[in-house]
Amino acid sequence: MEQLKVLFVDDDLNLGSFVTTILETDYNYKVHFQNTLLGIDTIVQTLMPDIIIMDVEIGKENGMDKAQDIIAKYPQIPLLFVSSHTEDDFITKGINIGGNAYIPKPLSIPVLVSYIQRFALKTSLPQIIELAGYQLNLSTNKFFYKKQLIKKLSPFEKSALAVLMEHPNETVTKEQLAEKLWNHSLETNNSASLNNILSKLRDLFKDNSSLKIRNIRGVGYMMNY
Repeated sequence: MEQLKVLFVDDDLNLGSFVTTILETDYNYKVHFQNTLLGIDTIVQTLMPDIIIMDVEIGKENGMDKAQDIIAKYPQIPLLFVSSHTEDDFITKGINIGGNAYIPKPLSIPVLVSYIQRFALKTSLPQIIELAGYQLNLSTNKFFYKKQLIKKLSPFEKSALAVLMEHPNETVTKEQLAEKLWNHSLETNNSASLNNILSKLRDLFKDNSSLKIRNIRGVGYMMNY
């Protein structure tokens, strides 16, 4: 199973270091800790975390307002609020704007992990992605068109195609794909591999003019639907 990716946003550096160490060491999660909201939109787009944990106040910035933007753009990513504010109006606002939970500080690691497992792991269960009559089984790596098997994909082909099918008519950057496939940013030695994978995926749609993978020059790819 791939490491579960957690984006933790909190202005408390000591807490961030502590939580990151525990989650990575004891639970084998991959944690990206961010102590400001600077560049957070790019980070979410590139990392595509399985879950986001965010303080309601990041320094002088409003974490809830930014979280509301993220939830609107990425409704499939669960988001947990954490805060020392335990007033009813804070909690109800966090839930009403789409937060999956509101966890009070000081944080209990077992409680935090239970929420992560409840929401993030649920989205990681085997599932089928469907688009324009195509079905991709994430458990078996089998790709179908109108329930007829086209091909059993390699793990890398499956992962890349899943990202594209989950974001139809949206540009998916090469960095996003590299992070999904290799858990690190795009490098020269895997750029050719990525091009080869996308070439094989294009062949899957060569007989269907209504669905195709476009190259967005210098940026990435788009599943045109």
